[in-house]
Amino acid sequence: MSLIGGLSKIKPMQRVVNAYRKNPAKAIAIAAITSVAVKDGVGCAMYVTQSLNNKKIPDDKRKFVAALDLTNGVLMIAAQIGMFFGMRAINKKLFNSWFSSSFSKNAKKTIATQWRMLQKKAGKVPDRKHDIYKKLNKYENNALNIFSFVSELAAATIIGKRVIVPLIATPLASKLKAKWDIADAKKGGAKPTEQQPTQEEQKQETASTKIDNLEETNLLERYKKYNNVA
Repeated sequence: MSLIGGLSKIKPMQRVVNAYRKNPAKAIAIAAITSVAVKDGVGCAMYVTQSLNNKKIPDDKRKFVAALDLTNGVLMIAAQIGMFFGMRAINKKLFNSWFSSSFSKNAKKTIATQWRMLQKKAGKVPDRKHDIYKKLNKYENNALNIFSFVSELAAATIIGKRVIVPLIATPLASKLKAKWDIADAKKGGAKPTEQQPTQEEQKQETASTKIDNLEETNLLERYKKYNNVA
């Protein structure tokens, strides 16, 4: 307990506490996306290390797998953070657009009037409209915080991580592997290995060579026949 009490007094922890007290929803959302990014960063480092040292993966494929892990990890972190803050910038506009019928000025006015009428029918002293509006604004703020929290994490983990990243990770991994190959070739003093022809291309080349040789042989026989050459 003394350790926890000591940690709670350090400046970084005090900043976190103050941020939570000032805006709990924002502090929780940022803490959530930070934890997700840190988790993916640690996972990326582990995957890349394992891929580079995994003997079960063929040597010519190992770098590509590691490059794919690296680009995938970096893109996941970048996409999630980008989508999180991008969504945060438009959340309020979306909320006001989608829930205008519930929290617009006219809606609040109608609710306040109906609430006062219900209180009068119940024989109670009606609340002041100012107090009713204050409560409604608080409800609106709580609803906005919940909406923001859900939409920001959804945009980060679903759209950013599961939609955007898979579309661009593999092409970037191929480019990264090509750069690694060039760098390794320069270190070794050799040129990057050229792509070897496939079996089908080798068969076509062999067949073409045979045809050329056959045509040359037939022409030579004809020349010997018509010119009486032994």
